[in-house]
Amino acid sequence: MNRRIGARILQTSAGLLAAGALAGAALPAQAQDAPDQPRDPRCHTSQLTGSMSPVEAGAGQRYADLSLTNSSDQFCTLYGYGGMQLVDAAGNPLPTNVTRTPNPGPALIDLPPGASAAATLHWTAVPHEGEGDPCQPAPASLQVIPPDETEPLPVTWTGDVVCGGGAIGESAYH
Repeated sequence: MNRRIGARILQTSAGLLAAGALAGAALPAQAQDAPDQPRDPRCHTSQLTGSMSPVEAGAGQRYADLSLTNSSDQFCTLYGYGGMQLVDAAGNPLPTNVTRTPNPGPALIDLPPGASAAATLHWTAVPHEGEGDPCQPAPASLQVIPPDETEPLPVTWTGDVVCGGGAIGESAYH
């Protein structure tokens, strides 16, 4: 009986240790390394402007960076992935299916006034089975939602069509 209780205590202790380690691993490095240090507040949509780099194209694949710039006079931080919606020239939503890519993964980014962070986007312009040619109308803009925000930020779309039901791979901001 004592062996069972001892084994349960060891299992419970190991589980709590593992849970604590996982919880710590999910925090930004700055929060883990210096918990007593004040952090800059997160960047709010109203503090940011967005832009998209010229598209790099090859063999039907497209890549571009989506940049957010701190246009305020205050320091702020970004951490993680944002959201987005493709829209046409009339502002109507187009099919958009964003998936998070692991490289680079989330990292806490300090944005002093005028500084930028970018997320790398990847999509295909080759129609998939069942899609017409073109696969959908070319987007006019992108409604971007910065990490931890709910208000969208309009960004001019510099790419062409997004095939595969609007599939876009997006990295975390880096």
